[in-house]
Amino acid sequence: MVLFGLSIPSQPRAVFPTLSVMLLLTLIMLLPAATLQALKLDRESFVAGEQLWQLLTGQLVHHDWQHLGLNLLGLLVCWALFIDQQQGWRRWLGVPLIMLSSSLAQVYFDPQVRFYAGFSGTLYGLFAYCALTDTLQKRWLGALILIGVCGKVVYDIFTLPELSGLAFAAHAGGVVAGLSLAFLCKILTLNHS
Repeated sequence: MVLFGLSIPSQPRAVFPTLSVMLLLTLIMLLPAATLQALKLDRESFVAGEQLWQLLTGQLVHHDWQHLGLNLLGLLVCWALFIDQQQGWRRWLGVPLIMLSSSLAQVYFDPQVRFYAGFSGTLYGLFAYCALTDTLQKRWLGALILIGVCGKVVYDIFTLPELSGLAFAAHAGGVVAGLSLAFLCKILTLNHS
């Protein structure tokens, strides 16, 4: 398919995984408010050893439609920039690890936030994974995006006020997991060569 003069892959393996994640996030937002609240990551419950599943579900729910819309837009941008890294389901197998890393970082490094919700930590991790993978394949746009993503995380950590509401710790946790997965995939690929 050609859109705005750009050739965009339209085969199911290129489109289906990202669209499936977007649909899942949207359908979850349609759940009743009480259910959404129960799915958010409740820091106090987690620290008490309860509702550990919220480490994953907290990444899938959003505070409101605008919050969801921004994350869906981020997913589309990531897909458009890094379509080669997101084709097929195999590349998405590391996403639960990014989700866990993002949630754990939020719990342990930003104790002022009691309830965490949103896909942005995972999204930062996806950007980091894809950008580093591109960089390791000598695609230099990936290197520029990687510098931008890491720079934004470092900037947020050192400049955001404590009660800004931005989940900078979740973003940082996602980036660390995304980078780790990209390196691990590269090492495993080298071992199979």
